[in-house]
Amino acid sequence: MATTTPKPQSAAKKVSAKDLSAIAPVSVPAAKKMLYATESNSPFDDGYSIAGETAAMADFLADPERKHNELDPDYDRYIELIDRQDRLEMMQATYQSRKGAEAVVEQKEAISMNFLGSLVDEQVDQMALHTKEAFRMFMGRARDPGKEVQPIIGGKRVAAALRTLWMLTANDNPYADWGLLRHEQILKQVIKVLGDHIKDAQSALDQQKTRGLSFSVLQSSSPQILNLGFKSPYGYAIAQLVSDFDYFVRLQKTLERKNLRSDSQVRQIITETTRVIRHAFNETARFDRWLMRDQMKGLCRADFVPDGDPEGAKRVQFATEVFGPCPSEVYSAKLQPRHSRRYIQISPAERELLQKISDEMLRMERAAESQEADDTKLV
Repeated sequence: MATTTPKPQSAAKKVSAKDLSAIAPVSVPAAKKMLYATESNSPFDDGYSIAGETAAMADFLADPERKHNELDPDYDRYIELIDRQDRLEMMQATYQSRKGAEAVVEQKEAISMNFLGSLVDEQVDQMALHTKEAFRMFMGRARDPGKEVQPIIGGKRVAAALRTLWMLTANDNPYADWGLLRHEQILKQVIKVLGDHIKDAQSALDQQKTRGLSFSVLQSSSPQILNLGFKSPYGYAIAQLVSDFDYFVRLQKTLERKNLRSDSQVRQIITETTRVIRHAFNETARFDRWLMRDQMKGLCRADFVPDGDPEGAKRVQFATEVFGPCPSEVYSAKLQPRHSRRYIQISPAERELLQKISDEMLRMERAAESQEADDTKLV
């Protein structure tokens, strides 16, 4: 029986490089370039604007069904928006954790800023007083029980009142600003008066020196050292005023002792200068006394908005009755006190509204001045 031998299977044909080159390449579709809104201050290198994209996709974002439809033409754009929002949150978190430090600063160095203490005095602030007049000016005098002697507002109490007004400026209180401005204005006048008297007294002593007489300025055999520790810049302004007044009294009594002024002349000039300073103290304490009433502590510029909070309108009416209308330049913050805790951020619309109120105040002020001028002509 004849048998057939199976043919061996031919080996797989080897594909050459020439054959591979003949194969047509498979085309891969290129990614579609996504268009998006941009802005100049974008946190992203490509200028991507999250706010711009959110506004442009307002209709898409308002439709819950479209946000779950992957076939929607804006779906990829929506996913990109979510991704950018997540990236921005991470960037902000990193910025906050590093306290805004630059990239060259190590993380542990940036974190150490959290443990930085507040600034404190290197040592206790002190004031040396030589005269009883200056000591009384600083200490004041309380009401004497059983007697009709009027109390005297002292420098330390005024320093506390100024600190209160300074703190009220943080509430955007225009009358607190006004109280501080008036204090600063009066204080400048007082300092000028003291400066003129001190200059005249020193000139009198210098004249004696040209004649061969050298007179020393009187000082206390036991000056009293007072620790200050004020909590506001205005407290130190009061300390400077009291210190100048103390030196002024020493000079006047030196002139009296050296026979350069009479007793009555020295007594009169000290009394008149004391009266000027106490007037300034009383004016400042008046603002503190009324503005710190419970019903007035919330007073702020927003209370002046027409048709606003009824309680705010009551506060404005009360303040106007006590102090008079707030000056327009104070309300608009064109005039600001030397020191303030007023750090607020308002929108352009709010700023425009406050400016309108300020303009109306200015119009009323000019109308009042015009009426006053007309009344003067009739007299």
